[in-house]
Amino acid sequence: MERFFDMPVDFRVTKVKRDASQGVQDPHTHPYYEIFYLINGDCTFFINHNIYKLNQGDLVIIPKGEIHNSTYPEKGSSERFVISFRENNLKWLDEMIGEEMIKQSLDVGVISIPERRRDYVESLMAKLLFESDGPDMLSPAFVKTGLVELFLFIIRCQRYEQNVIKEIDVDNQLMQEIATYIYENYDKKLTLVDMAERFNISRSYLSKKFKVITGFGFKEYVVNVRIKNACRLLLETNKSITDIAFECGFNDSNYFGDAFRHVKGMSPNKYRKYKENI
Repeated sequence: MERFFDMPVDFRVTKVKRDASQGVQDPHTHPYYEIFYLINGDCTFFINHNIYKLNQGDLVIIPKGEIHNSTYPEKGSSERFVISFRENNLKWLDEMIGEEMIKQSLDVGVISIPERRRDYVESLMAKLLFESDGPDMLSPAFVKTGLVELFLFIIRCQRYEQNVIKEIDVDNQLMQEIATYIYENYDKKLTLVDMAERFNISRSYLSKKFKVITGFGFKEYVVNVRIKNACRLLLETNKSITDIAFECGFNDSNYFGDAFRHVKGMSPNKYRKYKENI
């Protein structure tokens, strides 16, 4: 679920150690950007209908509103940095490197930081963590410049380093294809029975495997993809709530309202009303 006011500040950084006893992270979205960096360990990361196997030194850019989830092995532990920020933290970079470059770099991206540069990235993130606690009046400035330095480094990796773009997980290609089909056909009728027949597998296998790999139940993922696209239409068009519901694959506007409140924590009307804060 996404909560509208779940980050009352423009910037937040956390360092999280995780082991199997902490359970599975729920799939979610949020109205701000995130940078996820795996310090050690490994996990499976599901974002933008793509499945990735992450290892030490892998970094994910998570755009606002993008459905994502991470799952971890039953044994062992891992440690990660998670940096959350709003886009206005990077506004002053527009004149320096161009708005289009920033926009492209804020799209979903998974990269493997070269081993020789991981100490630099982790020390920079550690500094951001230290300054975010606000030791003195200069801390907000250090946070802004540190985030910009990190972001410029990420852009440099994306554009000039070789072999850093992370490939999708080929071991789960079938679930990848199913998630992609749903992502691209959310406005059509999508049932577990139909999808099992389309991909020539049993309903029970599809249901169980999809949940294990993505963190979503089949129906839950369909609803979340539809809600994501409904959010876009609510903010970018003047279409009625009913028209948006049907355009996004809901055959009942009341059900759409209930599903929207469950995922976003507010009604479609309220979401549209507060669009300037999203």
